[in-house]
Amino acid sequence: MLSPVSLGATLTVAGLLLGLASCGGEAPSIGDDARATSTGTVLSITDGDTLRLALDGEELAVRLIGIDTPEVHPEVECFGPEAEALLADLAPVGAVLRVEYDLDPRDPYDRELLYLYTEDGTFVNLELVARGAAEAVLFEPNDRYWDELRAAEREARDARLGLWAQC
Repeated sequence: MLSPVSLGATLTVAGLLLGLASCGGEAPSIGDDARATSTGTVLSITDGDTLRLALDGEELAVRLIGIDTPEVHPEVECFGPEAEALLADLAPVGAVLRVEYDLDPRDPYDRELLYLYTEDGTFVNLELVARGAAEAVLFEPNDRYWDELRAAEREARDARLGLWAQC
């Protein structure tokens, strides 16, 4: 049996260790990808929600998660060219973007599903929706920013921005 002094010292040390352990930040969640904090360089723009990116030494087709823009291939849809131009403005060829994965890293067409951020911190996916160039679309299970994307769409619709005014 420990003496009162030894017991007190043991409890103090245990409390300090628990306190230090709680300062370590969040543990990575299941599904986090090693490239979750990587950066990639824009190689080309395919349309308003798809581009090619050089990432970790690979050239990847990338589909922006949580959004859908009007098509420009094979048929040109209303506001498709404008959405493509906005993506090219936000993420021009040669731009370095921070990439973020969600739970499911690829779509059925083997494109990387990513959230993209410019060097100044602009959330590209959200910006396209907020400016009325895209609608919010849930890509289950990738729903990390669903609430923000949906709110931005509602505001763009209410303000009749972009495709909500023209189409």
